[in-house]
Amino acid sequence: MNINPIPKRFIIFSGGGGIMERVQRVRLSTGINTFEIENVPASFDPSTATAFFEKEPEGVNILQVDVKRPDKQIVENFISREKTAASAIIQNATDLRGANRDQIIELIESAHYRRYEDMRGTLTVTIESRNECEAMLCVRYFLEDARIKWEPSLHLSIDENSGTATVEGFILAMNNSDINYPRCEVEFAEFEMQYTPGDEGFLNDLANEQVAQSVMPRNRMMKQMKRLKSLVK
Repeated sequence: MNINPIPKRFIIFSGGGGIMERVQRVRLSTGINTFEIENVPASFDPSTATAFFEKEPEGVNILQVDVKRPDKQIVENFISREKTAASAIIQNATDLRGANRDQIIELIESAHYRRYEDMRGTLTVTIESRNECEAMLCVRYFLEDARIKWEPSLHLSIDENSGTATVEGFILAMNNSDINYPRCEVEFAEFEMQYTPGDEGFLNDLANEQVAQSVMPRNRMMKQMKRLKSLVK
C-alpha cells in the first residue's frame, strides 16, 4: 500500500540538508503489512532511514525497512533530455503570450532547475501484526541536499530622538529544492563542515559509488565461479 505521511518535524542544518520526520495513522490487518512511502526525495540517506511507532501497539513488530536510491547516471541522462526538450519548446514556440503561458513557463523552469536530488527514492516498511489495529507510523531520514539550509540575519534600527538602537535577530530558511514542506515543525541546528559543498551538492560522487557497488572484483568473482562449479559436480 502506498502512503504519503505528512512532514511533522524538520531539523534544518546550517551547512545544508537536515533530518526529516513524517507521520501517518495506518490501518494494520492481521499478518504482513507493507507500506511504500511516497515523495521520498533521492537526496535521502538510505543508511539513516528508520521507521517506528509513536506508541507501539501490542502484538505489532516492524520487520524490515527497504531503501533504494535511483541510479544517478540514468537519472541525470533523463534530466538532460528534459532540459533539451524544454529549450526546444522555447526556441520553437510561436507565441508564449497565450492562455497557457504561465503553465508553460512553470514547466520549463521546473525542468531547467531539476536535479537528481528532486527525483524519488524508495522507502518501504514491512510490519507484522497479530491483530487488526491502527497505529501512528513514523519515518525518519537525513536529507543530503545543500539547497536546504538556514543562515542568521540581523536587523538594526536606530531611534534618532532617543539615541537608542534596537537589534532584532532572524533566521532565513532556504529551500530551493523541488519539494515543499508545509505545516511542518521546524528546528535549526548549526555545525561546522569539513568542506563547503559547491553547486553540485553533496551527491557529486554518488554515480561513481553506485557503479563501484554494482561491480564485483574479478578475483572474488572467479572464486565464486569455482565454488559454483564444485557445487554443480
